[in-house]
Amino acid sequence: MTRKYTAQIVVIMTLVVATLIGTVALGTDVGLLYYNWGLLQKAADSAVLAGASYLPGDSANAVAVANSFAAQNGIAANEINSTTVASDQMSITVQLVRTVPYYFAKVIGISSGLVTARATAGLVGAGVVTGMAPIGIDSRTSYAYGQSINLMTGQYGPGNWGPLALNGTGASNFANNIQNGASGNFAVGEMVATEPGSMVGPTRAAFNARLSAGADSFPSGTLSSHTLDDPRVVTVPIVNYANINGSSLVPVVGFAELWLVGMDSHETISTYFLKQVTSSTPSPGAPIYGAYAVVLIS
Repeated sequence: MTRKYTAQIVVIMTLVVATLIGTVALGTDVGLLYYNWGLLQKAADSAVLAGASYLPGDSANAVAVANSFAAQNGIAANEINSTTVASDQMSITVQLVRTVPYYFAKVIGISSGLVTARATAGLVGAGVVTGMAPIGIDSRTSYAYGQSINLMTGQYGPGNWGPLALNGTGASNFANNIQNGASGNFAVGEMVATEPGSMVGPTRAAFNARLSAGADSFPSGTLSSHTLDDPRVVTVPIVNYANINGSSLVPVVGFAELWLVGMDSHETISTYFLKQVTSSTPSPGAPIYGAYAVVLIS
């Protein structure tokens, strides 16, 4: 092989090696961008899911919690481009941005790249809930956020004042379900049994226990400002009580959230309607009576 051809081969190999090195270098920087995008997107998703739990009604806390979750996932304060709640308070959006330094692209004058991520979470009707209280609210009456309602004061039919027999019957089971919430899942469309009678003694003791637990654990909790797990927040089913007589089966048509105020000497259980996220499974299209579930929209 002549020196001429040897020189040509050297030149070709040099070009090939340079191209390969350039390709590897470019791939490394692109991979770094993609890796950081993945981190930002994960942080944005977790942030909006956490923040949306405080919607609707507490947009300031929703923003604060979303930003806090972003920080917990490694996002610096200057990387949170914006955190905004929709005007109807039914969704929250987080936008993140990060400048990623390049290692190899610097040789061609590019020192860094910009990575962005965006996520939105919103509220839909709760279709399946856990921890439901064993007292139904009549679906034939309209209710509004902030409205006061007294439980178990009106008769829906012979022997029925609203109590439900969830996972069993009897005063002891009823009281346990008030204090701790019924075990298992309950869904829109499900038929549940009524519990005839008012069971005044067990009812009073269970509600008082729940009120005391809320006051002890969350002394500053109020109707307008409280934690999601305050025991004074009660999830109840909206049911159709039409044509009941004694022990009957009634359909669950939706779920509501109530703020428990107290029980007076006349056994009147005072509550207020809330709009709040509850422990539930999202069901887009489910009727909305105030109990919401959080979904990742985008």
